[in-house]
Parts: sequence; structure tokens; C-alpha cells
Amino acid sequence: MSIEAISWALNRAPIPTCRKDASSLAVVLIGLANHADPWGRNAFPSAATLTRYTRLSESTVRRSLDRLEALGLITPSDPAIVAAHIKRADRRPQGWDLQLSLGGVDNPPNGVSPRHPADLDEVSSAPNGVSSAGERGVTTTPEPSYNPSRNRPARERAPETARSPLPPVCGQCDARESDPVSARVVWDADDRCTPCPRCHPSRIGGAR
Repeated sequence: MSIEAISWALNRAPIPTCRKDASSLAVVLIGLANHADPWGRNAFPSAATLTRYTRLSESTVRRSLDRLEALGLITPSDPAIVAAHIKRADRRPQGWDLQLSLGGVDNPPNGVSPRHPADLDEVSSAPNGVSSAGERGVTTTPEPSYNPSRNRPARERAPETARSPLPPVCGQCDARESDPVSARVVWDADDRCTPCPRCHPSRIGGAR
């Protein structure tokens, strides 16, 4: 079990809240996180285990895994890792790696992203840099960065639009302007999703 992976799945994973299957995706992702290492890798619970965790049908669990992969939140892990733990090939489930680098800010209940603590003058660090003052005088540990290359105050970074310009949401797919790029998908008649050909960067030549 990985506290880091579970915390990411609970608070930071960018699952679009406007989706009808958002709850199913979230609970399946938490089930995977329960089996991942601290870096989100090598989670391979069986479909039966995820069904027991989530109280969903096995078909819904498998469909949720496909959709989480389509959203880029999970990717298949090295089959050799699973084989090293489970000798019988007929009993080996699919292994998954969780993409902990996605979703840099905790998901707030109202869907509005809060400002980063680096932008708040009232947040101060202790002399040893271990703790910072939170709300109502509560001492909290600074949140570790899942992406060290971006672990700088927001005021020192180039504007988001300057670093990775994105086309506007087309209005014909599942995404809204406030959603991540992973929500820019369309669903076909077989209930499978693919990147939107009108506004997903991977389909129109833009940067992710």
C-alpha cells in the first residue's frame, strides 16, 4: 500500500467532475493506488479484488480501467514485474502504473483551484524549513513536489499559456474550459473514448 499514491488518487488525480462515470473512475483508481508503490508503479490487483473494493460489477471495473487509461491517468506496467510475483501465467492480472505527475493542485469541492502556498504572503516556513503555518495556527508539513523541475514559486515561472498553449475547448466533446486536457475525449457507439479530433492537442499537432 502506498500513502503517496492513495493521497494522489483521493485529492489530485484530474478526473473531470462533469463525467457521469466520475465516481466509478475515482473509486477504481483508489483501489489501484492501494496496491501501488510510493511512485505509483506496479499496481496489479485482480479484477475480482477491485470488484470487492468498489462494489461495482466486474464489467464496470474493466470499463473504468479502460477509461482511466484513455484519460492518461494510468498506463500498463512492465509485464515482467507481474510475472516475477505471480508465477502462473493464467492468473496474472494486468499491471498498472499511476501517473502521479498529473494534477498538481488538490481538487477542491467547488472545482476552483486554490492559489499555491508560494503565492500567499501569510504562509511562513519555520527556520529549519520543515513546517509552515496553516489555517488557524495549525502546523503542517510542506507538500512534496511530484515534479521537482516545477517546484518553484508560481511567480517565478512563465505564464501557463506561454509554456504550453492549448486550443480552446471545441464544445462537442466532454471537456469544459476548467477541465484538464485528458477530458477532451469523445465516445463511440461501443462506449470507448478517443482523444477529441477537434481540440485535443495530440490530434491537432499542439503540445500536451
